[in-house]
Amino acid sequence: MLKYPINNLGNKIKIMHLPIIISRLSNLLFFIQKTNRHNLIKFDLQKYLANESFNLSFYGKNENKIWKQIKKSIGEKNTKQIKKTIVLLKPVFTSHWRKTSKHLILWKRYFQSNQLLLQKAVLDVKKLSGAKYFAISKVPIYLMSDFKNKDKEINAWFSWTPKESFIVVEIPFGLKIPNNFFPLGILAHEFFHLILKENKIFTAQISKIAGENAKLFTKLSKKHISGKMFLEELLISSFIPEGYLSEKYFGIKVNTYILKPKVLLDWRKLIAFKLKDAAKKYTESGRKINTRYLRRIIDIIQ
Repeated sequence: MLKYPINNLGNKIKIMHLPIIISRLSNLLFFIQKTNRHNLIKFDLQKYLANESFNLSFYGKNENKIWKQIKKSIGEKNTKQIKKTIVLLKPVFTSHWRKTSKHLILWKRYFQSNQLLLQKAVLDVKKLSGAKYFAISKVPIYLMSDFKNKDKEINAWFSWTPKESFIVVEIPFGLKIPNNFFPLGILAHEFFHLILKENKIFTAQISKIAGENAKLFTKLSKKHISGKMFLEELLISSFIPEGYLSEKYFGIKVNTYILKPKVLLDWRKLIAFKLKDAAKKYTESGRKINTRYLRRIIDIIQ
């Protein structure tokens, strides 16, 4: 029987199932992306594993469908080469998987046990984005073990097409479950990106304002990402995980900004600090974010 917790407005919240997936095949292909052992084989496997269309071909489907998609994407000959490479690397991965699969299960439990808290934050995100029909229960979340990442934080990214969306969470191997909720903020950040896609009018406005300031964003991003994505990152980060929503739901205070930001993360922190009061007003009043909010970001940058 489902329980319905009460939110701040006295309304019942239906707990949505969080579809977290630990896929052995996805982790195998991810492992191959990160290892250098395949260099002993005269086949540039990483070229195919780095391809976006290739990523879309294996997330969210059973293995037979995965290989059909791979074959369609890169051809029968290259698919056979990939399978040969996998056979050679499987013994190494099997040993790796015994340890990492257990680690990923712990992280799956962490996200599932805190899914109500995540859902509350996402409800505010939906209001801010003007989205009505988005359901987090329909977006697969894939947990990937990253043995090369020495950072102390997880990394997450999203993929979106009109027919299929998913989120990938890359977790450094050995990273302990934290005693805080910052990883929830990272996950909510990726959901924010997907939810924004529901509001085509506003995403068009983001593109327009980014285009009007193309030179500025080219300078800031150093051409690593598009101006639109840079602006979208700043917008979302002003709410979560660096901004007000993290403080509201996860008890993570908005930090003092960096005086001379050099990289995207620095800019995210600066914008979150400068727009904390504005983000709070938009959130608590139930207002949708608009072009005025976007232009305040531009003003801060300039």
